Amino acid sequence: MFARRGQIQTLPVAALLLVCVCGGGDSTGPDDPSGPPIVTSINGATQPSGPIGSTVIIEGSNFGGTQGTSQVLFSNGSGGTIPAIIASANDWTSTFIVTAVPAGASTGNVVVQTSLGSSTAVPFTVTQNAVFSPSTINWSTTAELPAAVSGHALAFAQLAGPSPVRVVYSVGGADNSGAPVNTVYMATTGAGATVSAWTATLPFPNAAAFHAVVVATPANSRITGTGFLYVIGGATDAAGTPGSTVYQGALAADGTVSAWTTVTPLPAPLHSSGAVIFHGDLYLVGGATTGNGPVATVYRARLDAAGGLGAWQPQSSLPFRRAHFGFGSFGGYLYAFGGDSGVVAPHSGSQSQTSVADVAFARIDLRTGNLESSGWLTAGNKLTKSVSKHTAVVAGGYVLITAGLYNGASSGSTEESYTQLNADGTVSSFNGATGSNTIESLVSGGNLFNHAAVGYTDATGVFHVLVAGGDDVNTPGTRHRGVFFY
Repeated sequence: MFARRGQIQTLPVAALLLVCVCGGGDSTGPDDPSGPPIVTSINGATQPSGPIGSTVIIEGSNFGGTQGTSQVLFSNGSGGTIPAIIASANDWTSTFIVTAVPAGASTGNVVVQTSLGSSTAVPFTVTQNAVFSPSTINWSTTAELPAAVSGHALAFAQLAGPSPVRVVYSVGGADNSGAPVNTVYMATTGAGATVSAWTATLPFPNAAAFHAVVVATPANSRITGTGFLYVIGGATDAAGTPGSTVYQGALAADGTVSAWTTVTPLPAPLHSSGAVIFHGDLYLVGGATTGNGPVATVYRARLDAAGGLGAWQPQSSLPFRRAHFGFGSFGGYLYAFGGDSGVVAPHSGSQSQTSVADVAFARIDLRTGNLESSGWLTAGNKLTKSVSKHTAVVAGGYVLITAGLYNGASSGSTEESYTQLNADGTVSSFNGATGSNTIESLVSGGNLFNHAAVGYTDATGVFHVLVAGGDDVNTPGTRHRGVFFY
C-alpha cells in the first residue's frame, strides 16, 4: 500500500467477515491428499506478513477436499501454536485455504497440518495494525524536493534486513517548462514522521510524467530479491503523448536503484492511470490514451520471482472512462475516487466540466486474482465535490482525498476530505477538513493539483501521509517543491 498515481498499498488487507469454525466433514473423496500438505505461497508473498485479523491466503497442494480435522497453525510466540479460523467450508480446498491471522498469534512459523502430516513451516511476520485517523488532520512540513515538479509519483518501500530501511521515492514528473523528467529521488524515514533530505539515485532511462509507480518487495509479492521499483506508462511529452513502456528498477539494500530494465509493456499506451500490487499481482486501472482520451480498461499481471511481469490479463472494465482519479486498495477491493471522464490535457489547470464525484469499487477474487464477476459497482456515497488531479491515500479502513481541481478550488475549503471504507466495499459519507486543517493554511501556495501522495509507516508503527510537489491551483504552471506530512 498507495494512491492515485504511485499510491501503493504497502499495508496488510483487513480481515474478511469471520462467521464460525467450520470442518468436521469426511475428508475422503477424489481429491484426497497423497501425502503431507505442500505450501507454495502465503498471500502471494515470499515473506508474508499481516496484523491480527488480516486475511491470509494459502496456496499449495495436498490440503484435502474438505477441512475435516486439518488445521492452519500460527505461532503463539512461546513455543506453542494457535489454530486459525476457517470461516466457510468453501474456504478450504485441496489447493487453496482462506483464513485470517488469529488473536494471540505472534511472529513465527505457519504450518498446514492434515492427517498425513505437516507442511514445511513458512515464516510469517505478525505486524501492528496501522492507525489512520484522518478526522483530525494537522499538517507539518519536512524536507523539500530538490526540484519543483508536478505529475510525478511517490512510492514507499520497507526493505527487510537486520536494520529495516524505510524509503520514500519521488519518481519522474514534469519540470517548470512542462517537460517530463527521468529523475528519481529518495528519502528515508526513521522513528518519526519527517523524512531525511532527498538524494538522487539512478534515473530511469526515458523521461515520463503522469505515470504510475509501485514497489514490489518480498512482503507483497513472490520476488526473491530486495525489491523492485516499477514505472508504468506515462506521458512522454508536455502534450500528454502516452507511452506503454514499463521500467523495472532493482533496489539495493540501502534503497538505491542499482539498475533499470524493461518488462512486459502495457497492452496500450496510457498515462494518469491507477496502479497497486495486491498479493503478488499488479493491477492497472483506467487512465488516458492517445489524444488524452480516458479509458475504462483494467488489467492484471502477475509478478514472478525475478520481478518480471506475466501477460497483462483484461479485467472487468470501470463503469465509465476515467483518468486523473484517486486510486487505492483495501480489504480485497480496488477503489477509484473521482477523476475526469472527458478529454483533458494533463497540465491543464482549468476546472473541467467532465470531472466526477463518483466512487467505483470492485472486489478481487482471492482464489484467482481476477476481479469478481460482479465487476465494478458505484458507491452510494460520493466525494464532497467533483474533483480531478487529486490524490487518495487508503489505509486502516479510511481514505484521505487531498487537493485537486474542483469548483471553488482556490478557496481550499474542501482541500481534504475523508471517509471510512466498509467491510462490504461500500464507503461511508465523506467529511471535509477546513481552515487550519488544510495544507493551504500551513503555507502560501499550498493549494495543489497534479501533486503526489503516499502513505507510510515509521519505525514505531505509526502511519503517516506524505504530500509532495504539484502545480498551483491559483497560478497554474507554477510547480512546487514543498513536502507536507500528517
